[in-house]
Amino acid sequence: MRHITLIIFTVIILFYSETYSQELSQTVRGKIVESITKSPIEGAVIRINTGKEKAGAESSKDGSFSIENIPPGRHDITVTMTGYNPVVLPNVLVSTGKETNLSIEMESAIISTDEIVVTDEIEKDKSSNPYSITSSRSFSIDETKRFAGTFDDPMRAVQNFAGVVSTPNVNTNGIVIRGNSPKGLLWRLDEVDIPSPNHFSYAGQKSGGLTIFSSQLLTNSDFYTSAFPSEYGNALSGVFDMKFRNGNSFKREYTLQLGIQGIEFAAEGPFAKNSGASYLLNYRYSVFGFLQLIDKDMKNKVPGYQDLSFKVNLPTEKYGTFTLFGIGGIDNSRFNPDLDSTKWEKLDDRTKTVLNNKTGTIGLAYSVPVDGNTLFKTIISARTQQVDYEKGFVNSDYNTEPTDNVNYSTSGISIYSYLHHKFSPQHSNKTGIRYTQMYFDAKISSQNQFTGAYEEFINDKGNTGLIQAFTESNYNAGNRVLISGGINFTHFALNNSNTFEPRLSAKYNISGNQTISAGYGNHSQIEDVSVYLSGKKDADGVISNPNINLKPGRANHFVLGYDVMFSKNLHMKIEGYYQYLYDIPVMRNSYYSMLNNPGGYFNDSLVNTGSGRNAGIDITFEKFLSDNYYYLLTATLFNSKYKGGDGIERNGRYNGNFAFNLLGGKEFITKSGNIWSLNLKASYTGGEYYIPVDLQGSMNERREVLDYSQVYTQRLKSFLYIDLTAAYRINYKKSSLIFTAQAKNILNQKVVLGYSYNNYSKSVDEQTELGLVPMVSVRYEF
Repeated sequence: MRHITLIIFTVIILFYSETYSQELSQTVRGKIVESITKSPIEGAVIRINTGKEKAGAESSKDGSFSIENIPPGRHDITVTMTGYNPVVLPNVLVSTGKETNLSIEMESAIISTDEIVVTDEIEKDKSSNPYSITSSRSFSIDETKRFAGTFDDPMRAVQNFAGVVSTPNVNTNGIVIRGNSPKGLLWRLDEVDIPSPNHFSYAGQKSGGLTIFSSQLLTNSDFYTSAFPSEYGNALSGVFDMKFRNGNSFKREYTLQLGIQGIEFAAEGPFAKNSGASYLLNYRYSVFGFLQLIDKDMKNKVPGYQDLSFKVNLPTEKYGTFTLFGIGGIDNSRFNPDLDSTKWEKLDDRTKTVLNNKTGTIGLAYSVPVDGNTLFKTIISARTQQVDYEKGFVNSDYNTEPTDNVNYSTSGISIYSYLHHKFSPQHSNKTGIRYTQMYFDAKISSQNQFTGAYEEFINDKGNTGLIQAFTESNYNAGNRVLISGGINFTHFALNNSNTFEPRLSAKYNISGNQTISAGYGNHSQIEDVSVYLSGKKDADGVISNPNINLKPGRANHFVLGYDVMFSKNLHMKIEGYYQYLYDIPVMRNSYYSMLNNPGGYFNDSLVNTGSGRNAGIDITFEKFLSDNYYYLLTATLFNSKYKGGDGIERNGRYNGNFAFNLLGGKEFITKSGNIWSLNLKASYTGGEYYIPVDLQGSMNERREVLDYSQVYTQRLKSFLYIDLTAAYRINYKKSSLIFTAQAKNILNQKVVLGYSYNNYSKSVDEQTELGLVPMVSVRYEF
């Protein structure tokens, strides 16, 4: 009866939305600034093509503009100004629930002319960072929501890009870039380096189950897969540079979302009328108890989380702009085995786990234009991450044999300042320095993965510092050649290690729609602090830290690319790359290398003698959203090898060799501006390599023992996922209602994630994922 009532109620809403006779409209607002100094641009001309006629406005003295009575739907927006390159914003979504707010940055034109020509060959995926030439892509919140199976998670959205390989576990959002471990990624939010912003993340890992903030807060963000600019340090594989948008400074707006996974509430608006100051707030609370209803393996598992994110923007007329922003998340999960041991079949059935995490970052930024050509900015930030994790196996007497007990806390205070100066329309430079004081408190006991002994690895606390400095220049030689180069310096105070990392890239415009590019970058990354603090007892019981003097791992990235715009909406990009990794921490005379993110804890000494190499080609063929449909085809072909402490070259753990993604979607827009949308994704990816279990050895030692004679010689099966997202947006006079149904892995494939020894049944068990994961929600904007 309840299902019938829900269907009837939904039909009434849809019918009402189509018969609503009043003309609907919304206001489009925005602010236009110069890309380097962020100074407002007065007199820029904004035009909106509504399909019937063109609406327009000019930006005022503070760079702002407002265009009223725009009908709901998708519209193309162009911005032109003498002396600046034109900006084209295609298919901007306008709905009645919230005003459309745009933050537009314009670049100085190399050749100034009174006649502005808006060409078709606009690089719609171009990074917003002017110093990024190769291996980068910008993406919008609209893309994040549009791609099938992302669950509105930006981490899952970038898994669709070329060079990025998703892990076989649909429950995690790990990002494998060009064969590198997920731990090689740098996370950044509003120019602040942050810890892994994921729920259900473990100590020292860079992935989890879901990002700790909603994608609804994001504006255009950048993703880098190789040879990134020198302002980014302490990363080996790539950078995810995310940015929060400003709240509406003219009108208070709210969003409420209800779904089977939980609730979400958002608010934004001005602090005072005509002040220009705004706030943006988002809160989520979720318990995934519904998963127990769709998969028996989730019985007795109760994961849940909540998070809060905000941004406050306070511009002043003469003294610059102050910004306060923050993110915070709490998550917990537990699994208690069934009290009836006769029901135990797999290893997971007798595994007892408790995970409680807390993480957060807060930042205060001040920026001010200087002399019309320079931007000065300073950001003070603080961050924390706490992981409490317990794991053990329950025997037939229902006594727990512990395997992990982790109480791990890191925090830091950072100050970052830079000058961004435009010497001329052709030449700009960005120079900055960042100091971070890091604090740690770690107590970790675990079962040694090599000996099987349960022992204490870390019991220490203290603090240390990290200094990072950089300078980078950008030179545009006419409209044909663009060159960017710089250097990054890093000093790690814990062991006084230093790195100097040069970066250089260039792009040549062959014709109006074709470019070739090349780039080189030297990069480094320190390990998680727990690696340096692992303790080892000698024969007299004295504890030492054998890894305290480890140097950072290093990498040389080489990239060569070709880019062509066949038309204003059809784009192809091909990039070939080679990466040589060196000074990698490895274990002497062993296969063990930190490149494989092997997990587990140990207190054996590491040395910087390991290496690795990644080589491959990434292909992107994309039709941007136009005529109400889009598609994206990405192909990644690569080979990833490494050498451990024994000097033997092997397959890297993440050497899946290939990944293919095909995405597409279609929108159907009604006369009233309502939008039906259907989005599909098919992903076919090569399996990871693993170390097989030595069954006889495990039975003899009554614990899992791996077969080290077959290290990374066997691989998991390749896996195919098909995801689906369907949505319907209804526009009312002053609000919008959005119904969304998402399904990940609609084929319900039980992909094997690995194998583990079950001491209870004396067998090797398959570890499989959940299979089909549905998400249904309704969202109300008003």
